[in-house]
This record gives sequence, C-alpha cells and structure tokens, in this order.
Amino acid sequence: MKKIMKKDQSEKSIQIEYAALICLSILIFILPIAHTATIRSFALFTPLVLLILKYWHDKDFKWIKTSFELPFLAFFIIALASLPTSVDFHESFKEIRGELIKPIVLFYLTYFAIKKETDGLLLLKVLFLGSLIFSLYSFYDFYKNGGTWFSVTYKAGGLRDPGGGEVAAVYHTMVMPFLFWGLFYVKDIWQRIGLSALLAINLLAFHITFVRAGMLAIAFQMVLIIVLLILQKRWVWSFILLIFAVTVSFVYIENKMFREMHTEKIPSLREYMMMPPEDIAGTSPSSMKQRLAMWKVAIDKISENPFYPHGYGRFLFGKTVRNEKNKYFIYPQTHNTFIGIAFELGIQGLIIFLWMIGTFFFVCWRYWHKSKEDNTTGYLSASLLTMMAGYWINNFFGSFDGDDSKLLFMMLLGIGMAVMHRLPKEKKLLIQKQ
Repeated sequence: MKKIMKKDQSEKSIQIEYAALICLSILIFILPIAHTATIRSFALFTPLVLLILKYWHDKDFKWIKTSFELPFLAFFIIALASLPTSVDFHESFKEIRGELIKPIVLFYLTYFAIKKETDGLLLLKVLFLGSLIFSLYSFYDFYKNGGTWFSVTYKAGGLRDPGGGEVAAVYHTMVMPFLFWGLFYVKDIWQRIGLSALLAINLLAFHITFVRAGMLAIAFQMVLIIVLLILQKRWVWSFILLIFAVTVSFVYIENKMFREMHTEKIPSLREYMMMPPEDIAGTSPSSMKQRLAMWKVAIDKISENPFYPHGYGRFLFGKTVRNEKNKYFIYPQTHNTFIGIAFELGIQGLIIFLWMIGTFFFVCWRYWHKSKEDNTTGYLSASLLTMMAGYWINNFFGSFDGDDSKLLFMMLLGIGMAVMHRLPKEKKLLIQKQ
C-alpha cells in the first residue's frame, strides 16, 4: 500500500514538473511579443505556485546555492535604501517589485524547475522557434511598409516594436549566440543545417532593425567569439569569422548604415565634459546628440552629490531633470543603463551593479574554462558569455535592462546555471548519500 502511495506521489510530482516546464516554455516563447502581459503573468506565477506546492508536499527541496545570492541581496538592499530619497516613491516601489524582484524570482524559478539537462535544451528549442516566427513577421512587416535593405526607410521590430527596432535588436543579439555555439555542440548534420538557416534568418532580421547599438553589440560579440575560438584552437573558424566581420563592416560603412555617425562631429572627451548639455544637443539634435546631451545632464546631476540616490526606476530621470531649457532633448530614461544606475542609486549602487554583472561573467567564464568544448556546459557557458557581452553593450546605449529583455536575460541565465551548476551538484550529493 505504501509503495502504491509513493508511486502515486511520484507520478503527481512528475506531472507538476511537466506543467511547470510547459508554462516556462510558453513564457520564453511570448516574452518578445507585445501585449502579452496577462499570458506572461500566468506563465510565470503558475509554475511558481506549482513548484512551491510540490516541494511542500514532497518535502524534498534542496537549496543549491549559486554565486549570485550575495550580489542579488546587496543590490536589492541598495534599491530599497533609495526609497526615502526617491522623487517618486510609488514609481520606485513599483520598479523594485516589477524590475528587480520579478526577474530574480524568474531566475530561481527556472533554476529549480529544470530537472534534467533535456529540460533546459527544450526551453532553448522553444526560444529558437519563437525567434523564427518573430523574424518572419519582421520580414513581412518590413516589406509591407516599404523597407529597403541598405537605407533606413523603415526599421522592422518584429512582434515587439514595429517601426522601432531597438528591443527587437536586443532580442536577436540574445538569441543568436545560442544558435551559433549550437553549431559546435550538435553532431547531426541536419541539426547543423537547421541551426545555420535559423542563424542566417535571425541575422537578416537583425539587419533590418537598423539599430546602431545592436551593430556595436554584434561587433563585440564577434570579437569575443573569435577570442574563444582561438583559445579552443579552432583556427579555421576564427579566421572565417574574422573575414566575415571585416567584410560586413566594410559593406556597412560603404552604405553609410550608421547614419549620422558618418557625418556627426563628436566633441572630444575634454570638450564634452566642459560643454553645457544644451550646447551638445544643439537646436535640432540627432538621436546621437540627444543621448550625449542626456548623459551630460545625468553626469552633471550625479557630480553634485555622487552618493545621492534619486530613486530606483528607469523613468525617474526625466521627472527629475526636465526643465524649460532641456525639455526638447530629455527622454524619460537616460538611454544608458550604467549612467542610469549611478543616477538612481548613487555611485555605491553602480559599484554593486557592476559587481553583480561581473559575477555573472566570472561564473560563466569559469564553467567555460573547465568544460569540454562539445559538452552541454561548454555550449551553455560560451553562449551565455557571448549573449551577456551583447546585452550589456546594448545597455550602454539604451535602458534595456528591464521589461521582457531583462526577464529573458534572467531566464537564460537560470537555464544555464541549472544545467551547469545545480544538476551536477545534486548528482554529486546523491552519490555521496549512497
């Protein structure tokens, strides 16, 4: 009788685990799609409740710590400490709840929901399928609106921001590293052909976003990939990629794909620090000069009291600094996550933020360095390192560390840490008990 009860409990636990995985599959598929907030909430909180009930019922929860708990806690505390001085307490509180607590919850939810290596790979396959549909819609939207391939007449944004492109570019730079490194991980020729085709589709869909920050992010990713390939002694691949990068750069420069960056006069660093923001912007600023002017406004404000927090939240910048002189070039956000964090939380907040993302890099680098080239840990660690390089370069030119981009970042990190860290640790503990 007891054996039957244990078997029933085991079957129920497996069903709950499958249900949680299905919800996470839905979530990773719809994250880049606009107007899906209700489905996202369902797909995030349903598996959370299911897993809590499962662990409460089975009494088999084991906390396998990562290297991220202390940075997460420190950043959470520094964000909470900004509430008393925030220019908008309710906005800061809402941002802490939605843009800090929720992504961390999603990281641990993904981290503990994955019960075997194939679960993590399944979520990545769903991500790839979503990127295909997203890219195909970008092509359709691009042609429908008269887009041209080598001049910026329309910026395709897929199912996220048609006509904008910025968030779509971030999405593609997050997906493509997992496609690229998959070419070295899979052995089946047809799987390699499929990954190659999907990588090409994503590259073309990325191209028609015409986002310059994304282009720089791709460039940094390619440099990192070449370095990793050289360290693996894959000389032919590194040479091919280098030739590809140089050729594409030449084509982009020849066709003036960087828009006003080809003609804009950028002040030297010394001139920039001495100029008032209004002079940097001019009377009719380009998007590049707007960013430079906004960054100068933020830097000037930070320099008044470097340790003063204006309140956690990307959208408090405009509320704090906008006036009659600068309102024509001030956006709600700083369009630079790093300057934005220093503005919101003070220099101390920026230091903790850099510590946190540095820990992400260090942990993934450590797993990559220890891994074999063709195993799952090698694949995931290389993909995460490349993805993070592009993500943070994008965030140097925009405030993308929020909303669906941040949730996808934390979900991918959770997948990687579950497969690279938690599952091997649990296996080791199980062997020790036997």
